[in-house]
Amino acid sequence: MRLPLKVHAVKIRYRERMLREMVHGRMAMMGGKSYVYITYIPDDASVTKHHPIRYNAESPKGREFAPLVARYIRAKAEFDRLLLDWRELYKPEPPEVRFPINNTWDPHHMDNKFYLDAVANTNKMPPKNPVYSGSDVLKSKNEQFGKDKLVEMGIPYKYEPALDINNPEEIVPDFLLSFYEIDRCVYAEIGGMTDKYEYSRSIAEKINYYSGNNYRQGREMIYCFMFDKNNFDEEVFAAAVLASFDVLIPEDALDWSKCGPPQIEKERAPREESL
Repeated sequence: MRLPLKVHAVKIRYRERMLREMVHGRMAMMGGKSYVYITYIPDDASVTKHHPIRYNAESPKGREFAPLVARYIRAKAEFDRLLLDWRELYKPEPPEVRFPINNTWDPHHMDNKFYLDAVANTNKMPPKNPVYSGSDVLKSKNEQFGKDKLVEMGIPYKYEPALDINNPEEIVPDFLLSFYEIDRCVYAEIGGMTDKYEYSRSIAEKINYYSGNNYRQGREMIYCFMFDKNNFDEEVFAAAVLASFDVLIPEDALDWSKCGPPQIEKERAPREESL
């Protein structure tokens, strides 16, 4: 699914900034031994692609740097994919993004700290037909499909988190999603049996409760309704999640006067070679 333009630009520029602060390198085999090559250290201008540092992967320094390089390789692959997709879709390079993102009014202060502090699995009602997915015990196949889609999209989540308000009804949303690139999170509800009267009534009561407590659709709460429990539409769910992500990015966060190619290493003075 194509990312909304603002989301796409934010993801690229966020990872550009992140990569600048990471150790860069690669792994290689030589003579039957594994080596770690370090090609960039943010605070050490002497280390470059042309002047790398090499460590045996089993040495103390090799064991120290190997996980950092592995993390870089994963992040760089994601960055490259996002940038390639952008260049296939648009003529200009991605705009600069004014970090940190200054979000619009947020009655619940749902930032990254809110997400990290949120407690998962707070629903006291045991599932009638539990669905096991990794370390999660979910209450329906639709929730499993939703969780699987979030994992595929690379969006962190917490299952059945507690609301941040006095909650005598003990209402628990299905998920809390983290849009960490913009310092925001949002609850998500999946309605999977809207063909059943009692279930539809309970969902309507939930929506009324959320609305009365300033959980706005698309900003603090995402709703995704399925016709029945056997027909999960992952495209509808993904579109709802991305639409919320997109609307939470102010237009002025993107600086279209600056659309240069991303730079994942800090600019440095040319290395002086000794004669």
